[in-house]
Amino acid sequence: MSNNPDFGKTGNSIWNQPFIDYIQDEVLPNMNLADVGTAPAEFLELYPKWIQSSKLNNFTGLDTYPDRYVSLGTTQALEWWQYWCIATGQNLKVFRGEYPYNRDVWLGPEMNWSDSIDDTGLSVGDAVIISIPFSGNGRKHERWDWLIEECTAKNIPILVDCAWFGTCFDIDVDLSHDCIKMVAFSTGKGLSGGNWRAGIVFSRLDEDRCGMRVQTEWNHGIHLNVALSNALMKKFSPDTMPNKYREAHKIVCDHYGFSETNTIHIAQAPDTPEWDMFHRDRAYNRINLAKALKRYKNNGKFAE
Repeated sequence: MSNNPDFGKTGNSIWNQPFIDYIQDEVLPNMNLADVGTAPAEFLELYPKWIQSSKLNNFTGLDTYPDRYVSLGTTQALEWWQYWCIATGQNLKVFRGEYPYNRDVWLGPEMNWSDSIDDTGLSVGDAVIISIPFSGNGRKHERWDWLIEECTAKNIPILVDCAWFGTCFDIDVDLSHDCIKMVAFSTGKGLSGGNWRAGIVFSRLDEDRCGMRVQTEWNHGIHLNVALSNALMKKFSPDTMPNKYREAHKIVCDHYGFSETNTIHIAQAPDTPEWDMFHRDRAYNRINLAKALKRYKNNGKFAE
């Protein structure tokens, strides 16, 4: 069963055709490209309200951040955080199962499983990236509360990656803790915007060298991507994808014996050898259900 063609290893969400149809049929034909330069300012006002409009999730504390920047998805924020860690002499740490991009592009000392927070804990001089929903299990990380307490006590800065917002449900998180220095969101997963990636970063770092800050202040950025994202946020709720696929998520997980998560396209497989090919750092057997959900939603069938 583990070789089922509907099971994947990536974190990609479901391609939701109504988003694309709306862009093609309604937005692009009526867009004046000469006006897209005003889109970033609108984006920075609209995006926080869009996040707060979710009735399925509760991401609080974003109003405690004095700065907001436009970013190229969450990736630009993650890369800047790595630059900042190296420039300030901090050691980047993640949990096992975290988005592997963070480890693969890290220019500091080689990052192995044995270097994870799970294995070595945290020390003064560390900095952390953590995703919520967590990349390894599609839920709020089970050690979230411990992480906040530990980082507060040891003055360890955290970047929170919310790339899967728009595909999740029943996530309740307080982002106001002072140890959290940056929070990043992206439209790539929740609005099928991977081909016009845009994101927002909330920051409480007093850091003049941040390229995202300068690009935002200069209005020197991804105007067309942002304009398309604005149109989608005005038309569609952040709960669109969870509402559309939540029932299918439950049925598909029940059918295959998976554990449900709080992210519609992610499930947890049993911790058995059959599912070993899906392991994430020997901590989680994570299955991408995007194709399975679409198959069931379209025709009520399963691939075996």
